[in-house]
Amino acid sequence: MANDKAGIDATDDSSSTPQETRGRATVTILASLVVVLAVLSGVLGWLLWQQHRTDTLRTEAVDTTREYAQTIATFDYQNLDANRGRIEDMSTPEFAGKYNEMVDALGKLVTDGQGQATGAVTDVGVESIDDSHAVVLAFVDQEAKNAVAPDGKSQKYRMVVTLTRDGDRWIVDDVETK
Repeated sequence: MANDKAGIDATDDSSSTPQETRGRATVTILASLVVVLAVLSGVLGWLLWQQHRTDTLRTEAVDTTREYAQTIATFDYQNLDANRGRIEDMSTPEFAGKYNEMVDALGKLVTDGQGQATGAVTDVGVESIDDSHAVVLAFVDQEAKNAVAPDGKSQKYRMVVTLTRDGDRWIVDDVETK
């Protein structure tokens, strides 16, 4: 107890050698580096996963838009309903209803005029995308012929396609043709 009064701490480890002190400091620094590297690895892993998810969503949106634009730009007056099921399957119920109204309204005109068309999607690009919505631009060249133009006529369409996520797939919510 006399030592306590004299200011000597019984737990004082001042008898450590400089090598022991450096060893403890090295272990502390290495442990800190391991923690920092683990955190950085976790953050980078999450960022890579997010980028992969965005790339996957983008690829799926482009593929859906390409298929949709190709399907809607191709028709034959002898069987106008051939693509109806595919378009409905690729669309929200609201947009499928709009599409069906359009086909019903133009059906007689196309049939009477013996209209046929083949569409080719030349380019597709994503304007914007998130986990639930995408706006995709499609450039479509269509070769169309009918009773008035039996040799055919080339037309270029630009479509702004709005997609919405439905489970694990994109479906068409709206299309604006320019």
